[in-house]
Amino acid sequence: MASSLLLLAWFLQVDDSVYTLETTWRSVEPKPRDLFTRRIPNVIWQTVKTHEVPRMAYRGGNSWTRLNPTYDRIVLDDLEVVEFVERYYNETEVELFKSMPVGVMKADLFRYMVLYIHGGVYADADTRDHRAINQWISPDCEFVVGVEGNGAFFCQWAFASGPRHPILKRLVKKIFDKLANGLEFEFSSPHFVHRVTGPAIFTDAIRESLGFSREDRPVDIIRSERGMELRKEGICWLTHVQLSFALSNMFAHQRPDFTQSGWSNWFEEAVEINEEATRENPS
Repeated sequence: MASSLLLLAWFLQVDDSVYTLETTWRSVEPKPRDLFTRRIPNVIWQTVKTHEVPRMAYRGGNSWTRLNPTYDRIVLDDLEVVEFVERYYNETEVELFKSMPVGVMKADLFRYMVLYIHGGVYADADTRDHRAINQWISPDCEFVVGVEGNGAFFCQWAFASGPRHPILKRLVKKIFDKLANGLEFEFSSPHFVHRVTGPAIFTDAIRESLGFSREDRPVDIIRSERGMELRKEGICWLTHVQLSFALSNMFAHQRPDFTQSGWSNWFEEAVEINEEATRENPS
């Protein structure tokens, strides 16, 4: 009994060490035919506040590299993300990007922007890959997205797209429009991150682009006749079970071993902004 308790205590202990999570290039060259026939490029995109990360994030990043040797894995920190935005977007869009008050909002918008420009697979830095990407993304897929466990949203902490996909074009425009109109009204909701850059607007953009209504739940969309027909157009769905089989999310903002080593808790940041907005506008 005592040994079991010691083992449990060791497993639950907080590791406040930091590790360096850097870009890694493919160790195996893909077959030429794969490069020309796959519609989604062989590149994995991730973003971090700095390249110094907790052990679990480091191990998660390595899982993507280990299982996908024919893929580049490009990791950009906050400064490098801004450099990307400055390179590909105009001055007004750059300023709107910088104006977002919560770091995770920039990470959200960046993932849509970088996949729109370059294509590839995006995965949050606190995810772990369990199956090689080629096992859950077919060569003819142009846009790949899973369904969250509640069935109400599409998953945007890991998804894939070919470059210049119209869904992402619409999504990026919707977010910039919201930012241009000001976020003061949005701050009144504790869920403003989800609504402005997160799963809610991501899901809306997919529904709008594919001709579904806001009342259509993702879990129903992927099982509908229209949803299944979209496979012919390169839209590939993952059920929540399929998504969970392929990869997992460690939800860093809920874990002390992440937050105590400098990983930001975006939820707490959002709550503070919402509470301040509520005090200033109590009505």
